[in-house]
Amino acid sequence: MENRKKAKLTKTIVDNIAPGANEIWLWDTELPGFGIRVQPSGRKTYVIRYRARDTHVQRKMTVARCAEMPPDRARDLARKAFSAVAEGRDPVGDQRKAVADAKTVDDMKERYMREHAKPFKKPASAELDEKNWRIHILPVLGKKFVREVTKADILTLHGSLSTKPATANQCLALLSKAFNLAEDWELRDRNTNPCHKVRKYEIIERELILTLAQIKRLNAIMTEMVEGNDITQPFANLVRLLLLTGCRLREIMHAKREWIDETRRLLLLPDSKVGQRRIALSPQCMEIINTIPRADEWLIPGRVHGEPMQTPYRPWRLVKKRAGLPEKLRIHDLRHSAGSLGHMAGLSQKEIAIMLGHRQLSTTERYLHGHNGTQATIADKMSQTITAAW
Repeated sequence: MENRKKAKLTKTIVDNIAPGANEIWLWDTELPGFGIRVQPSGRKTYVIRYRARDTHVQRKMTVARCAEMPPDRARDLARKAFSAVAEGRDPVGDQRKAVADAKTVDDMKERYMREHAKPFKKPASAELDEKNWRIHILPVLGKKFVREVTKADILTLHGSLSTKPATANQCLALLSKAFNLAEDWELRDRNTNPCHKVRKYEIIERELILTLAQIKRLNAIMTEMVEGNDITQPFANLVRLLLLTGCRLREIMHAKREWIDETRRLLLLPDSKVGQRRIALSPQCMEIINTIPRADEWLIPGRVHGEPMQTPYRPWRLVKKRAGLPEKLRIHDLRHSAGSLGHMAGLSQKEIAIMLGHRQLSTTERYLHGHNGTQATIADKMSQTITAAW
């Protein structure tokens, strides 16, 4: 049973009122409809009561915890709520509607994938987004309301992935885009992206570039392994074409035979990471391609009839071990090797960007691990000057 009393609420009264066996409601004599609620547990809250204009239903609403502020400040908040009621609004109804309409990060993820990732991103990129949401982001932030996610939450998530800096940066970029979209969707206020100015981890680029001697050995070992049935001929073709073209793995592995223009020596990709591509094929590339049976639909056929190769990583590990190549050498490093060797052979940065299919020259810089002609000339002149003094 409720115990209802009236008094002018002061800090002394609020602090000294003791909980009872039942709830105690103490209403303020200075501002009608404003009071405090004391629960048997000892919890004290400032409350208001009013009658909604549209429904004529009496409402009770919590203003704040008594421990958070003195009565005078809570009274001011109560006056603002009563002003809203006078204007025809229903603070409790608005609050309930806001809670019902509030979207969680789980909800934001579903809309992000449906309206952004799947329509506008490449399938591989959308798949990576889905993986980062599922494994790294949602277990930490999934149940939080989009409006309530703070920069501290993002820093905590980012810091928890410090041992995986590349993954941490991917998640940060993903969330930054998602929260920008959330502002467009009116799930957050404008200019409140919690990812703003969160610093990415610096990624140390690995310079695993094959030398000409290593490439020669790799080629010889693959020939031996094909003859010994340790690897398939299509896998050896894949590695050789990746080195000769500098293409991305799936640009060759999932290319169809019909995309080859033999007259102009071009691989015409209808789609890639950067859209449509026309890849020039050297005579050596054509020599490899011409060994592929014309009946095969795919340039690199897989073990399942009618399907392209899907998983080249097991034979790649076998080849690396047999050829004595670094254990950490990735298939993608063949692309880096092609770019770097082309640079050392005298190709310009723009020419290499065209070969690798880069939209921006700044991207190509990460592939140029060798010295260009100008750098070599400078180094030679400096060495001659210094050794002359010796």
